[in-house]
Amino acid sequence: MQKLTDQDIAQCLLKDEKFMCTMINSSILEASNDNLRRDWSNCLQSSYQAQKQIFDTMQQKGWYSPAKADIQQVSQAQNQFSMNQMQ
Repeated sequence: MQKLTDQDIAQCLLKDEKFMCTMINSSILEASNDNLRRDWSNCLQSSYQAQKQIFDTMQQKGWYSPAKADIQQVSQAQNQFSMNQMQ
């Protein structure tokens, strides 16, 4: 039987937190009650914080290193976002 490593567990936690953020965001968008929407928004903020903690820990240990965007990619993304905002 293969044992899970700390890295395996952290990767699962990170994936699960990302999934939770997606599901909570959908719940916010579907909530018609302002109090419920506020409560879900608070949950989303907590999930963001948990995801960030896991991400930071994994990055510090060298277990997660996302690709770095070059300045041209950043500019293209900013331009695309600006164009979408104008529409």
